[in-house]
Amino acid sequence: MMRKHWIGLLAASTLLVPCVGFSQDSAALLTQAAGSFRLVDDAMTAAASGQAETPAAASSDQAVKAVADGKDSPDEVELAALYYYAEQKQDDRVAAEAARLRLKFPQFEMPHDLFLPQSARGADETALWQLYDKSDFTGVDAEIIRRKSETPDWAPTADFADKLARKKQRVLMTEAAKDKNWTDVIQAAGSIDPATETEPDLLWMLIDAYSAVGMKQPLADVYRGILLREGDKRLPDTVLVPTLQKAIRDFPASEVQVVIQKLAVTPAMQADLQPVAFDLLRKTVADFNADAKQTAPLPEDGLALLKASVPPKPDDMALLGWYYLKIKQPAVSAQWFGKALDLQADAANAKGLYLSLAAQGLEEQAYQVAATHLQDLAGDPEFLMNALSLRFAKPDMAVIDETIVASYSTTILQTLNADHAEILAWYAYNSKQYEAASAWFQKSVDWKVAPARVKGLALSYLRLSQKREFVGLQEKYGTAYPDIWSEIKAAAPPKGEKAAAVIKPRGAIQANYFRNFQAKRYSACINDLSDLQARGQLSPDAAQIGGWCYLGLSRLSEARASFAQGLNASGQIRADAAYGTALTLLRGRLTDDAEAILTAYPLNAERDREIRAEIYIQRARASFDQKQYQNTLDALNARASLVAEPSDLSQLRGWAYYHLGNRVMAKQVFQRLNDHLSDAGVRRGLMVTSQWDTRR
Repeated sequence: MMRKHWIGLLAASTLLVPCVGFSQDSAALLTQAAGSFRLVDDAMTAAASGQAETPAAASSDQAVKAVADGKDSPDEVELAALYYYAEQKQDDRVAAEAARLRLKFPQFEMPHDLFLPQSARGADETALWQLYDKSDFTGVDAEIIRRKSETPDWAPTADFADKLARKKQRVLMTEAAKDKNWTDVIQAAGSIDPATETEPDLLWMLIDAYSAVGMKQPLADVYRGILLREGDKRLPDTVLVPTLQKAIRDFPASEVQVVIQKLAVTPAMQADLQPVAFDLLRKTVADFNADAKQTAPLPEDGLALLKASVPPKPDDMALLGWYYLKIKQPAVSAQWFGKALDLQADAANAKGLYLSLAAQGLEEQAYQVAATHLQDLAGDPEFLMNALSLRFAKPDMAVIDETIVASYSTTILQTLNADHAEILAWYAYNSKQYEAASAWFQKSVDWKVAPARVKGLALSYLRLSQKREFVGLQEKYGTAYPDIWSEIKAAAPPKGEKAAAVIKPRGAIQANYFRNFQAKRYSACINDLSDLQARGQLSPDAAQIGGWCYLGLSRLSEARASFAQGLNASGQIRADAAYGTALTLLRGRLTDDAEAILTAYPLNAERDREIRAEIYIQRARASFDQKQYQNTLDALNARASLVAEPSDLSQLRGWAYYHLGNRVMAKQVFQRLNDHLSDAGVRRGLMVTSQWDTRR
């Protein structure tokens, strides 16, 4: 029985021997080693519990005595034998000694440096490794500070320091990627070399970050670093295939095809690349559809794969629809969009079918598509408005349903489109709905004045016998448009065609750019504002919303340019522009420039306090990073005079006092935090400052 236990222990101990036949990175080795220690510990416990005659085995009385002595872990004397047996490579003795220590100290864990050479072994780093395993970086920093205060010449081993830096990097990158904070991902990845990095998930995070912020050159460098390694440096196919799938997103299909041909050198890789090849075909068609310079049709043989995909996919059908629409085969295009719409009723497929029918001159069928898919197309009011406008411009074609009128009215208000407001106004006027006509003509004039709109508004006033309003309008635009007034007086009343009721403009409907801004659809908001600017309808208020949308996308220079348009205005627009500019500068860490904005454009008390508080935070943290601890305290004190100090900044205050040698104040800060806050960082700070007091 005794022999079986020791055989089990020896088998477990072999797990600690590195396998020389495989190449692994340091982080993987660390994870493996930690797991191996636990396996050996389990084996030790099993052996100890199964052998009553274990040499020098600790009894339960020893464990009780250790607790009574206030010890929960062995000291250097207790560990001496364990290290000696490890140096002599006597694995059975290591197991037996560890079993003895486990019985005496129930919380005992194998030291991480047990099997390191004597020259590489420093002070026991078990506590540091335990904090490392929990990703408690604050605790690690506090433990290092504590040890240095006890032994100034002590430093963590290079092995631990390297692995700690690596793990911090991984945690920072992972958390930033999860929050889609791509700038922080790039900053955290600063030391990664794409040509030698062995952990592909870090490189994939970096790829996503560069892709999201549009940094093409470093993006290409990372891809090349992964895909173009040669010989024994070539990465496994399981890394190359997902990377190629990402590359299809970021690069033209022709470039990706060249890389695939270079990599597909084995039958196994060729098989693995089949899904990639299919995605590449999709990208090829998509690139063709999007590139106005490409006009020569693609080979039909290649398209046959998309047409025959099983099961049929709406996205593939839509790709084919846009392809045939581009090469001017709208009848074929309509067939594919019709099939896609049957499987997936959405705005894109409805638009494609509408355009395919309109390209064939089938205006009524195209209109029916828009009318049928009002809800699907509501997310693109500009398109829906244009699709519905034909019926309003030609009311004699058929009576328009009231739901269509309501939808058309809503899209006009969402897009602030003066042209379509005029179309709806004439529709109302010609059906003798003069009050609605007057209101819509007024909207069109407000958004963008034009002679036909002024004429329609004047005619509406005449039919409503609103003489005072007519005279006021003529005085305002008589000089600008002198030719329309004689036409107005000679115009005959409309015939009053049969029409659906037109509702007056409703103030409750928000502009689409503002709705997109509120919903945080910042790119859509900017597109809406670009349309307004192209029509000459971009108001100062709208330009400020553009600033917030650019800021939401972290496009700081464009945000600052948008806000700058309001700095020369007055009143609330100027105040909002100054506030937005200051926030934009702070986002870019331009602290002094943000403070200059406050001087040049005074804000109200609440906003001024908010901006100054953030300025002081940035200065405090920058000073701490530069080891300017008194400047850190000065900035924190200035901020504390404005607003209450959160716990994270109070911890910063405590460490600033500590580094300045004012341990009494440091302890007071951490003690006050610990009284009402359960936080590992606070406890570490209190422990370090309390131990310093004890040593005095």
